[in-house]
Amino acid sequence: MTEQILIDAGRSLRGWSRIGQYLKCPQLFAYTNRIGLSLIPTGALQRGSLGHVIQAHQHAIWGCQQGGVWVDDVWHEDASVFLSPEEAGATWCSQNREREQYLEPMIQVFRRYMAKHPEPPGRILAVEYPITAVLGRSRGTWGLWVVDPTEVPRCTRSTTQTLRGFHGNVITPTPLNSPGHLDHGKPIMMTRRLDMAIQDRAKRVWIWDHKHQAMVQPNKSVGAYAIDGGFAAFRIMGKQVWPDEFAGLTLNLIQTRDPWRVARPTVPPTPHRDGHFAEILWRAEHGLAQLDMETTHWKWPKAMHETTCYGRYGACPATKLCSFGESAVEDEMLNHEI
Repeated sequence: MTEQILIDAGRSLRGWSRIGQYLKCPQLFAYTNRIGLSLIPTGALQRGSLGHVIQAHQHAIWGCQQGGVWVDDVWHEDASVFLSPEEAGATWCSQNREREQYLEPMIQVFRRYMAKHPEPPGRILAVEYPITAVLGRSRGTWGLWVVDPTEVPRCTRSTTQTLRGFHGNVITPTPLNSPGHLDHGKPIMMTRRLDMAIQDRAKRVWIWDHKHQAMVQPNKSVGAYAIDGGFAAFRIMGKQVWPDEFAGLTLNLIQTRDPWRVARPTVPPTPHRDGHFAEILWRAEHGLAQLDMETTHWKWPKAMHETTCYGRYGACPATKLCSFGESAVEDEMLNHEI
């Protein structure tokens, strides 16, 4: 028998979290993305990643049973090629012993979820589906444009003059203009990995994002994610991939402890911000590139603001690094295996 597939539910290569963290605090970005320190609690990352793997397998199997589904960038119709959700979770954990402590609790979360929602939420179109877009001009408009999946390798070349858009439109990229930087002349690219895309009974397409939370509070989550740049990118991309059917974004909020609540609110639109999102991305990429060339990663600009450095979860884990520099690096910060 052919070895069954374990779906990659990891982060996309150049997703919003990269730029979002830079905009929040350039120094925090440098600690994690340039120096390579691990500052996010490993447990939270592992639980969330495990939950995504399990959800991906359940919905991929449902999609196959419905007639076929895109998983990553491959079309599948045979559900038997995928590990079962629980087998997928166990396999993912076996790849790193540190993950195994989260398996049983997250399996329990999944079983509770399935008890409440035993049927697919609609026609599953895509699971862990990658989308790549570049800044440039197409159809007379400058903005962030989704490229044809076969064109993605060309997005990393400085010689690229035009790209084919998702529906055959021609894109003229506006490359990074930072002479001396490694990426100078290359298209400015943003990638997103959709947790899931579904079609409802009215034939409208929704992008779903799974969130595993200790406490599900829909109103609070909707406000937070509505303003998150990653959801603006989802909306911009979704409108291009499904121009006639795209309806919006849905959060799949899954509580990881009793009373095991599940909520599925929609994310409200942010038309003002979406309208100049491409400009925000352009400025951020050039600011980041300039810092790469200017100074040591330990001396990047710091937010230095009480509510940014001490947020809703307490102190930023990098406060000691900002106060004392390299001498404050702790052993656990060097272990960034996710």
